[in-house]
Amino acid sequence: VAPAAVHDPDADLDDDVVAMTAAAGATRHGAVTVAARDAITMAGRCSVGDVLGVVDGDFAVIGSDLTEVAADVLSRLLSGGGELVTLVTGQDCPADLTDVLTARVLDQRREVEVVVLDGGQPRYPLLVGVE
Repeated sequence: VAPAAVHDPDADLDDDVVAMTAAAGATRHGAVTVAARDAITMAGRCSVGDVLGVVDGDFAVIGSDLTEVAADVLSRLLSGGGELVTLVTGQDCPADLTDVLTARVLDQRREVEVVVLDGGQPRYPLLVGVE
């Protein structure tokens, strides 16, 4: 989403590519999923049904509550700063999850803008981007 946000169709192609590449490089990403099998991850051992939080491509959080794991992932991503949070909801995203996360972000960081998109993706109830 970050490169699309800075894309300027009227700009010189090379300048536009540089801007879009810089935006993509400055974005941190995360996700929340549910373990489909027992496994050993970077965050430790998980069992079927555990909620897994992914931060920049690595499993970083294992928990039992989707909202709490999502909040932890978001907090970790925002610890490095950021001004835009993009939440992309999946097929199994609880109806109130984005409202809860948005309220938590704005309670701590009023300057951050939160955008919610319906991605409809399977297996990942939530994808997160921080720019």
